[in-house]
Amino acid sequence: MSFVQRELDRISKALLEPRLADDTREYSQLYAAQQALAWALEPTGFKPPYSTIRDNGEGSEDCPSSSYPGPSGDNRGHDDR
Repeated sequence: MSFVQRELDRISKALLEPRLADDTREYSQLYAAQQALAWALEPTGFKPPYSTIRDNGEGSEDCPSSSYPGPSGDNRGHDDR
């Protein structure tokens, strides 16, 4: 397992913590970090980091454009359609 995948696993676990439901700033920061690392591993499956943070709708044409899921949403950010 790569160091990037280990960090993704740590972030995914943290995003599932119930206490983050009330801390949208920390959730947003962890979510942005998760998306940036996931994009680095699979650029066509995730929005680029800038687009994720700015939520400007721009990104790779091959990439599914997932919106910010919020604390109770799917934390993976990957569109499995």
